[in-house]
Amino acid sequence: FLNMDGSFKDPSRESSESFQQQLEALCTRPDLYICIISGLTKDFLQKQFGHLENLTLVAEHGIFVRYAGQPHWKEMCFDDSTAWIQKVTPLMQLFQRCTPGAQLDVRKASVAWYYHECDEQYGTFKTKELVHQLALSTGNLPCEVCQGDKVIEVKSLRVSNGFAVKKLVSDEDKKGNKFNPIMVISDDSTDNSIFKFLPKDRAYMVRVGMGETNARHRFLDWNEAEQYLNIIVDDDPLGMENSSESLLERFQTCMGDGNTAVEDIDLNDVEDDQPEAKIGSQIFPPSPFGPS
Repeated sequence: FLNMDGSFKDPSRESSESFQQQLEALCTRPDLYICIISGLTKDFLQKQFGHLENLTLVAEHGIFVRYAGQPHWKEMCFDDSTAWIQKVTPLMQLFQRCTPGAQLDVRKASVAWYYHECDEQYGTFKTKELVHQLALSTGNLPCEVCQGDKVIEVKSLRVSNGFAVKKLVSDEDKKGNKFNPIMVISDDSTDNSIFKFLPKDRAYMVRVGMGETNARHRFLDWNEAEQYLNIIVDDDPLGMENSSESLLERFQTCMGDGNTAVEDIDLNDVEDDQPEAKIGSQIFPPSPFGPS
């Protein structure tokens, strides 16, 4: 499961050609299930990745899904409690008008306020003011305020990336296609909810970039993440006795010198409020790729 919302601070930005090629190669692997999970709209994901037929796409934190091998989008999670959008949208529009460079994206179950093109100091000031006003306005509403990288998002409590991933994993388990291991690579600081829903005995969460996270592992940036994915692309699935073990071995190699086995890390010890993951400790060995 890949979430790159942090890289798409600008909703109009396109993914790189190299990453597109990498995704295409991953999707040809018969032993892998690849999914892009995002808070962005289905129109955006369709434009970026719609040509990859073997790729599952999840939009707006699980509201919509396009399953691999199927051409049409479906509603994945139904939420009938979005009347709060009419209350928070005018407030966020007001802050958009008074903050040069700010952008607003109103979706089916969320509203996102982007300030990546604003003056740094003024944007930070207005962000704190907006978060304060939203906290006063949404206290009794079925929504939550999330702060990401240069974005403030108000979204429904009934939908989340965590719910979406849990449903996808559960559906495949029922079909007899048990994912093992499950790997989530995300640069979105609001993705900690996924931890609550994944089976901890076979799930590995990797945060891309700095910042607080519940993830037990970290890539410093997408350059490191893509180098790991390239290792998977270069593997020969037909020559592997156990594809799952190969993925874990490659992951262990990328995360350190091999002194700490990934499968020996007890993910049940991870608390929901665990502080920022560390780089350079025994559990979080330094990446051989180094900073970019």
